[in-house]
Amino acid sequence: MFPMTVALERAARHFPRSVAMIGEDGSREDWADHCVRVARLAGSLCDLGLSPSKRFAVLSPNSVEQAGLIHAGYWSGCIPVPLNFRLAVPELSAMLKKSGAKILFAAPVFLDTARKLKSDGWDGRVLLVGQGHDGVEGSEDLATRSQASDPVRAALDDEAILYFTGGTTGEGKGVPLTHNNVVANGFQVVAALGAGPGDLYLHVAPMFHSADLLGTAVTLAGGGHTYLAQPSPGAIVEALEARKATMTMAPPVLLDGIVRGGLAEGRGLDALRIFICGGAPVPFDLLDAAAAQMPSAALIQGYGLTETAPILSFLHLPQARAIDAPEALHSSGRPLAGVEMRLLDRDENGAGELAVRGPNVFSGYLDRAADTQAAFVDGWFRTGDVARVDAYGFLHILDRQKDMIITGGENVYSTEVETVLLEHPTVTEAAVIGLPDPKWGERVAAIVVAAPGARVDPETLVAHCRARLGGFKIPRVFRTVDALPKSALGKTLKGVLRDLLLNLSEDRRG
Repeated sequence: MFPMTVALERAARHFPRSVAMIGEDGSREDWADHCVRVARLAGSLCDLGLSPSKRFAVLSPNSVEQAGLIHAGYWSGCIPVPLNFRLAVPELSAMLKKSGAKILFAAPVFLDTARKLKSDGWDGRVLLVGQGHDGVEGSEDLATRSQASDPVRAALDDEAILYFTGGTTGEGKGVPLTHNNVVANGFQVVAALGAGPGDLYLHVAPMFHSADLLGTAVTLAGGGHTYLAQPSPGAIVEALEARKATMTMAPPVLLDGIVRGGLAEGRGLDALRIFICGGAPVPFDLLDAAAAQMPSAALIQGYGLTETAPILSFLHLPQARAIDAPEALHSSGRPLAGVEMRLLDRDENGAGELAVRGPNVFSGYLDRAADTQAAFVDGWFRTGDVARVDAYGFLHILDRQKDMIITGGENVYSTEVETVLLEHPTVTEAAVIGLPDPKWGERVAAIVVAAPGARVDPETLVAHCRARLGGFKIPRVFRTVDALPKSALGKTLKGVLRDLLLNLSEDRRG
């Protein structure tokens, strides 16, 4: 194994004239030229007073320029901290202070936010991602004036990048990932998907999310990268077609938009060979429908966490179809090479909390010793997900441990109930949560989004569930909303929904 610095040098040495970056404007940069630019950006970080192990933050939509800054961090031994631009100023300010970053590169569209961070008490320096304007210097301007920096030979256990997780639902935790974590998972993904120098990866997932690290596999293989700043179902299809991308990853909400709109039908997507969907539970019916609309692509469900850099398992749909085990199609796949899994405190049905270990698993949260201690048991990282493994070795994620509902002493896995609700034609989205109940401890509540032109009838949904679920699993509270609150990767924010329902009068059903 080697650090990300060597991965970049290797790409420049062995694939110098292969495409490294394609901008949204069609501009192209090969690996040799990209690493020259990265070395100058690394030099500018040094000129700004940063030294190895010091952190700098980036607040930007997906772009070639942001990728250059992250690579310059790897090159210089400095640590990039991509920030979630969907957060409020106080949340961003807290993350900046926790990280210790004194330099913030902000995209021009977020310059006002950066200035508010200054007025909120953060005492660092603001620069722009890309070209400077409005009296603020930009990263590319600095790079033209800086001397190229020699690559820093980071140790494998040195921090490579810092992500924050949980900022949309509470106080964000800092997750430092080492060079070993990032590169190890990159090689694991290469082995699973067969990435090569002819691949072009379309970055749809926001770069402040660890899902963006899926692109590491393509870098290791000498392939190229292209970026989408404002993802939408239509924009994804347009970019895949126009840029001839071979691989991408998108959350279920965006893939669902592509499928429901039939946006991929009849389009020139023959180059696309891998479409990964993840970041939130992915219904099999969605993968199946997407596979029909994108016949050249293998549809893949990815499961992982920021703490695992990020992928733990893949459900490779074509491979799963080849196995005479229908249950496998509804799983999260098998673990990647080098990932060990075990189930803690299994119940009578074989379900327990999933714990993992491997070279891609982080070693602890930033300045949170108690949380780190609680997250590990005998060297195994506790994912917080309840899971089981079937007879064929496929992993089934049943629920987040904190989202499991216990009603009358029975365990109800919210994802199971959600899957059944989504089978009804009037429902396009569903979230199931537990609400306090003086008799049963908790009662099952469902929040649903109606399909276009449809009307949701709770009594009809109860009958639909009764034919498929045990009585204790059937929702007794129904609410219809226009949209479910989502994280950056489309994960439903159940804490927000729980607070909403607790503050509303409830309709009992069933």
